[in-house]
Amino acid sequence: MLEDILKNKKEEILSLKQNQSSMVNDLERMRTKKRGFLKKIKEKIKKRETAIIAEIKRHSPSRGYLDKNLNLKIITEEYESAGATCISVLTEKKYFKGSLEDLISVKEYTILPILRKDFIIDESQIIESKYIGADCILLIVAALSEEKLKALYSLSKELDLDVLVEVHDENELNMALRNNCELIGINNRNLKTFDVSIQNSLNLCNLVVNPNITLVSESGIMNKKDIEILKASGINVFLIGEKLITSNDREKEIMKLIG
Repeated sequence: MLEDILKNKKEEILSLKQNQSSMVNDLERMRTKKRGFLKKIKEKIKKRETAIIAEIKRHSPSRGYLDKNLNLKIITEEYESAGATCISVLTEKKYFKGSLEDLISVKEYTILPILRKDFIIDESQIIESKYIGADCILLIVAALSEEKLKALYSLSKELDLDVLVEVHDENELNMALRNNCELIGINNRNLKTFDVSIQNSLNLCNLVVNPNITLVSESGIMNKKDIEILKASGINVFLIGEKLITSNDREKEIMKLIG
């Protein structure tokens, strides 16, 4: 699946590069002040509070549409009202049915920092992310060479974007650590089997000894017990998507997870 997504993404990038000059020239928009994504998370951790990155996700390749009638304004307001720390927006079109317009709209509906969640493999996508108002981007180590990770991470910092670096196993984690990544997401989904277990976060977090690194557990977090187990191992930040999108009461669900 990842190979198919990346192949499609490369085709999209060709078109993006041909039309990007207007973005680069729009310096006023590029100077838009960032909302501190990592800063907001660290503030929560300092207060010993649970930090939830609440995700807006229309569709999953494995499950289909999660909410065909998803109302961006309502769900954004629900997330903020319930106490989410940040919001993640899927912008990948073909497989997740997201869009850049989704992120732009969500940014207008909230004061919370916004993560652009997509398959970013080229510098042009980082410029695009800054242009549409993302405060943080996702870099997936499994999709990048170490050289490319370093280049994309560096450009993101130059453009004043925070970066969530996603890993799935020990080798990917070591690559992130070698490159001084300070916000690392541990995905609990096995890319080969698609099995999901928070045990992956529990195993990998023990390999991180630098207290300045902030860890995020992603996928498979279903209830307060999962969060308590992860917090006991030193993880205080949780990216949660499908559980919230499919809930009948999203505000109540977040409050239960935080409370």
